[in-house]
Amino acid sequence: MNKQIVFAYVPVLHRGYEEFFAKYAGAQLYLISREELLAFEELEYLKKDIRVLDVDQAVTAIKSWNIFNVVKSIKVDEIDQIIYSYKTTALAPEKIQFIFTNDDVGHFLAEHFFASVEEKIFEPIFLRWDKNLMSEQKEVDPDVVITQDDFARQMMTQAFKVAGHSSDWWRHVGSAIVRDGQVILSGSNQHLPSPDQQYKNGDPRISFTSGVGADFSSSIHAEANLIALAAKKGLALSGSEMFVTTFPCPVCAKQIAVAGIKRVYYAKGYAVLDGLEILKSFGVEVILVKFDKDEFKEIEKLEQARSKVKDCYVL
Repeated sequence: MNKQIVFAYVPVLHRGYEEFFAKYAGAQLYLISREELLAFEELEYLKKDIRVLDVDQAVTAIKSWNIFNVVKSIKVDEIDQIIYSYKTTALAPEKIQFIFTNDDVGHFLAEHFFASVEEKIFEPIFLRWDKNLMSEQKEVDPDVVITQDDFARQMMTQAFKVAGHSSDWWRHVGSAIVRDGQVILSGSNQHLPSPDQQYKNGDPRISFTSGVGADFSSSIHAEANLIALAAKKGLALSGSEMFVTTFPCPVCAKQIAVAGIKRVYYAKGYAVLDGLEILKSFGVEVILVKFDKDEFKEIEKLEQARSKVKDCYVL
């Protein structure tokens, strides 16, 4: 008979977790709080998740479901002792299975604390965004890599500041359109019809992995937003330049190309599907504005200082 032990980060409770838990009914569940995980630099991004339940509240709620034999919260420095105790007290014929969520946090826990454990199971039910999938990148082969162009770096820094105006809690993207050295339009990705739409009804993008179904969203991308605003204002974009913090998605790449924008400057991100091919086929020059790691940290501070996310989340 197998003993099953589930280790998980559970920021919120919803049907996905209920289905996940039901599959391992009778097991023992150990919850790890966000505060414990934030001690690791690799998981520092979890601080952006504003939905997180207090771990003690989550324990109380899950106990009421009567699914597990044991439901406890643990600290990361207790994990080794838990593994040791189960290994030394288990009966010889009994096999222990350690269960994890099949996402970035689940794999982090397994790799850092359970390397010596043979029986590890990763449950593939969608429960939360997986950073590993979201950040999977296809390298862009830029025409030019800028390292010393002060104007380009200045414009890109301004685009990052504008990105902070985004109401999207998951990803901020800022963009600016420049003509003759002057910014004629700037903006960020936004949810429609109101900035807090994502917080009211959720976002249909959660049904798709990174790079798939990019047009199924309640948001308008920063690039598309500016191109639409230009049309509204009667501004021709042919021959202009666009600065965007993250490499354009395929849909935005098509709009940029058809709008006649001659150069696209980006600072981070990846190309998916035919985005890069479209830009180059229309003669759009793709240019990477390069910052070192320390510079990026300072720029991200400027972005966060202008964040509007909290304005959209009111209990």
